[in-house]
Amino acid sequence: MNTFDSGSTWGRKRPCRCSTVCLGLLCFVLLAGNIGQVVYYTTQSNYNAMTQEKDRLQNNSDILTVEKDRLQMSYDSLTKENKRLKSEYDDVIQQKERLQTNYDDLAREKDRLQASYDNVTEESGRFQDSYRTLAAERDRLQMSDDSLTKENKQLKSEYDDVIQQKERLQTNYASLAALTTERDQSFARLDNLTKERDQVQAGYNALKQQRERLQASYNIMQQERDVLQADRRTLTASKVQLQTGYNALQRQRDELQARVSYDSLWREKDKLQTNYNTLRREKTQLEGNYTSLATSRDQMQREVDKMKSKIKGKNAKNCDIPGWSKFETSCYYISSFRKNWTVSRQNCMDLGADLVIINSREEQIFVNSLTEAGTNSWLGLTDTITEGQWMWVDGTPVITQYWQPGQPNSYNGNQDCAELVHKSSGEVGEWNDDGCFAEQVWICEK
Repeated sequence: MNTFDSGSTWGRKRPCRCSTVCLGLLCFVLLAGNIGQVVYYTTQSNYNAMTQEKDRLQNNSDILTVEKDRLQMSYDSLTKENKRLKSEYDDVIQQKERLQTNYDDLAREKDRLQASYDNVTEESGRFQDSYRTLAAERDRLQMSDDSLTKENKQLKSEYDDVIQQKERLQTNYASLAALTTERDQSFARLDNLTKERDQVQAGYNALKQQRERLQASYNIMQQERDVLQADRRTLTASKVQLQTGYNALQRQRDELQARVSYDSLWREKDKLQTNYNTLRREKTQLEGNYTSLATSRDQMQREVDKMKSKIKGKNAKNCDIPGWSKFETSCYYISSFRKNWTVSRQNCMDLGADLVIINSREEQIFVNSLTEAGTNSWLGLTDTITEGQWMWVDGTPVITQYWQPGQPNSYNGNQDCAELVHKSSGEVGEWNDDGCFAEQVWICEK
């Protein structure tokens, strides 16, 4: 009786356990269905979001492609304009060189004519001085000649008086010879007259000798005067010839001045110099615009490449290696020990990467978040090639900049490498220049 009751009890409990198991299985199936449905809807939502993101990126890519084509057309237009300006600049330079050559030739001709004119003026001055000296000498000789002529006339007059007196004495002597009485009476007077005659004769002889000396001097002076007169005629002829040559040179100078004005050449030179300076400024501006456009184009090209790589799924870099962090299409690694800039870059290259290059504010914020407070980290930025011209390690110039105030200052002229100065969370972080020999941690990017 008891056994039967126990069996009955067991028989009644077993169906309840089966129901419980079935109910549990049913709940599990329902739960699995709900989970599958949730996963399905979540996957579908993510797929739709990724599809929309893909479409948006595709639109952005198309817009960037159109912008790139427009920039390419602008670049081609600027290139053609630069070539045209270069051709015009070369023409202006050639014209300036021709004008400069003509100006130099005219300047040399002017200097030669000026030298000739100075020589002629100096020679004319010497001839003028010689002429004045000869004229003074001639006047002095003329005065001497006039004085000698007057003295000669005076001596001639005295000589004629002596001759007349002699003739009178001779007449008296003849009368005395004819008249003996008168001779005896006049003997004493005759002796006196004879003595006087001898004295007069001596005086006459002295006067005659003096006259002869004066005549010789007069002849010599006459010859000298003739020579001076001939020299004066020669000098006069030379003066006339020099005056003719001087007048001809003056006419030639006036003609040259009439053909080419020095002032007009100088103004033309200033005008050419102004045009040259204007063309040079325009050329510098065009080169700056070209560099800016080329830099913008390269940056856009890098961004487009990143977007294309992201859209096409080619950005699947392996960033799962311990120590590496992923941002957009690049992987980043920050070292745990310190080295100088050169060694730091070599370590990055050994890892198949290079020191980090920052192209956007978002990347700057991300890189700043990798660093720790109070640390400075090497960047792939340096001006070791050209002082003051900062370049990334891939050779591109700096566009987006985050320098600290007053930086870079190249303190003591020996700070050629850039480092990232950490800022607190949410901040962009700042750059500073430091000596490449300093030891800092570094950030790699691949």
